[in-house]
Amino acid sequence: MLNRHKTGLFAAAFLAAVALSPASPAGERKGRPWTFEDILLVPEVNELALSADGRFAIYAAEAADAEAKRTRAQIRIVDIDARTQRNIASADIARSFENIPGTGDWSALLDIGEGLQLYRISAAGKISPEIKNPELVSVGKADLSVAMGGGAPPLEIGILAYDWSPDGQSLWYSQLKAKSGPPPVRFDEGVTRLRSRRRSSIEAEVDFFLRAPDGSIDRIITRPTSDRMAMHAGGKVIWRGDEILFRTEAPDGSPGSVFETRAWNRRQKIIRIVSNERDARTLAMLRGPRGGTLSATGIGPALDLVENGSGKRRHRYGQFPFAISDSNYASSRDGRKAIVGTRNLETSRYGLVLVERTGVREITGTGSLTKCSFDDPLSVAICVEESVSTPPRLVRVDLARGAVEPIVTVSPRHEEIMPLQARARTWINRNGYKASGYILYPRDFRPGTRYPAIVITHGFDADERFAKAENQWNYPAQLFAERGYVVLLINDPLPYQSSDLRAAYSAWSRGNGPPDPETVRQLIWIEGVHSLVDAVNDVAAEGLVDPARVGIAGYSRGAQMVNVAVTQTKIFNAASSGDGGFLEPSGYAGWPASYDPVYGGSPMSEHWEQYRRFAPSLNATKVCTPVLQQVAAASPSQAELFDALRAAKVPTQLTYYPGASPASDETHIFHIPSNRMLAMRENIAWFDYWLLGKRDADAPFPERFAMWDRMAEDRKPRCGTAESASSLNRHSIAAPNSPQRRRQECVAPAHCPARKHLQARPGWIYR
Repeated sequence: MLNRHKTGLFAAAFLAAVALSPASPAGERKGRPWTFEDILLVPEVNELALSADGRFAIYAAEAADAEAKRTRAQIRIVDIDARTQRNIASADIARSFENIPGTGDWSALLDIGEGLQLYRISAAGKISPEIKNPELVSVGKADLSVAMGGGAPPLEIGILAYDWSPDGQSLWYSQLKAKSGPPPVRFDEGVTRLRSRRRSSIEAEVDFFLRAPDGSIDRIITRPTSDRMAMHAGGKVIWRGDEILFRTEAPDGSPGSVFETRAWNRRQKIIRIVSNERDARTLAMLRGPRGGTLSATGIGPALDLVENGSGKRRHRYGQFPFAISDSNYASSRDGRKAIVGTRNLETSRYGLVLVERTGVREITGTGSLTKCSFDDPLSVAICVEESVSTPPRLVRVDLARGAVEPIVTVSPRHEEIMPLQARARTWINRNGYKASGYILYPRDFRPGTRYPAIVITHGFDADERFAKAENQWNYPAQLFAERGYVVLLINDPLPYQSSDLRAAYSAWSRGNGPPDPETVRQLIWIEGVHSLVDAVNDVAAEGLVDPARVGIAGYSRGAQMVNVAVTQTKIFNAASSGDGGFLEPSGYAGWPASYDPVYGGSPMSEHWEQYRRFAPSLNATKVCTPVLQQVAAASPSQAELFDALRAAKVPTQLTYYPGASPASDETHIFHIPSNRMLAMRENIAWFDYWLLGKRDADAPFPERFAMWDRMAEDRKPRCGTAESASSLNRHSIAAPNSPQRRRQECVAPAHCPARKHLQARPGWIYR
């Protein structure tokens, strides 16, 4: 591995190498292995837009910048016919790229030194202000800022969101406005909302405006920052004649809320409420070719693609094996076509579906198609194509024929890496629930050899993408494979496959049942653990994995699964839990609506028994797995688990990674490159120590080895060997109304009963 102080040089080299780079032809990779710097410098394309004539595209690629101590975006313009690109600028933040209708220019929200403002960008690369708000508002995990979720690094916002009218003459936009005056005296719920506050915050509102063709500006509406649609979807509007449709959130006393569609009449200058919906699933309103709203509904291996019109009008296009989202949505100017992003239910690969009155056509590539931009007739798209083994590149998609051709690579650095072998996989657990994912094989994989393994999990993010932090966080999956581990990237069972599972997730989201809390815990967490355990058993039965050397890692939602797994099973020999803590009793104060459907209510009530039976910290005496916790914002829940594990003589370590200053925190997905590098190296050292008995020479905190040695010596007697463990705490996790379990938990091939009856019927789902 290269010295850490050289990371900044690699960032500079990465940016320079992109200029005027064509797409790399197949077969020209040099075949070098992955390094830590490679994972750190994987670029993510967050914005992409075509020019009006389709000759050029503009995009922003975010990558770590060690000198800036954060990620930064490189803005690039692509000549599509020549298949070349050039850097035109860098920005702290780059968002919302759009072609300005009727012009050859683009617009974008950029922070290039004056906070996030709206700029115009010409095809020649000139950047000029379009609209600025000098009254900046601080956002992110820092003192005196507006909280905006755990993933927002500290930044200054002038313009929050925007959208152009179809003729490019009118501009809809929103901005944050800090409330003036002294902080208000708070009462009741206004006080209880502060109970989990870590940083001092400020009060702000969201103002919406419309700039007319003559330059006059109307203030449309003011919304509180608690309105999630106003904060995160303020630019997702529909221009319909004299009216502009937008959505706001209207809390009704429940966690789900009602989302109202409102219409601003720009001639009469009035607002009316058009409709409302419960629990909106997309930020954008996905309009179909019949004037209704598109959605994918149902239960099973295929979902119904439907378009809901006014009243009870409903058109059904058929059943398809994908879910849809607003990530790649567009509608033709004449309204006769719509295109929507898809995610395959089996392989978790992203694609497109073109919807017309006459039917639908699915469009897929050799990898996932994401971040697409479309021409007005919806005949051509420019997308990012990537896979688990193939780095992101821009491709041109002929929407009529479905043909995909490469244009430019996003990262020449990563094109040099010899791809690791990866295979999509679907596992079926003992109760018939399917979980998708991928297997990454060791660099020099030899059939017949049993390898140590790392399971990495995070909800539903194990998909056909390249080194994504949403999936592997600070767990360097590629480096594990380079060092001889098999890596299993495993999703939770998708809710679509079972009405019972769907109901459990709905209750968790809604804040109340039915079903009852025990069923919610069983279907969301225990079935997830079953899926992880049974996946390990399957690959062990195939002779791929050494069952005595299996680790598990996951952050956030994945941390919940890790913490539950180590209390409910003994097959994992080391664990790393990232920035989690949900499910611990002390977390109730911060998220009561999320805890109520899981436990029935507060731990300081008659519901304590449910916590005692399930909360990881209260079951620490059952843990036989060394547990590392890495956290960005230390919370009582994380300390609660750490203290309980230490008291139970379980080897454990709690590591806090700080923010860029004493007044800020690191973010949920780390944005400080040095923290990411340290956390990745710490995970390698942790798993090598507990799974392989090795001391990593590049461990970031070598003095900790002495502590690990003492923990290894003082740990409580082992709870049985991997070969003999029959380890699920079955009295507390029996599935309600289920038949007898079809199999015992096993961790070696000799103990795994045959499962041909499940594999032969892939559509079968236990209910």
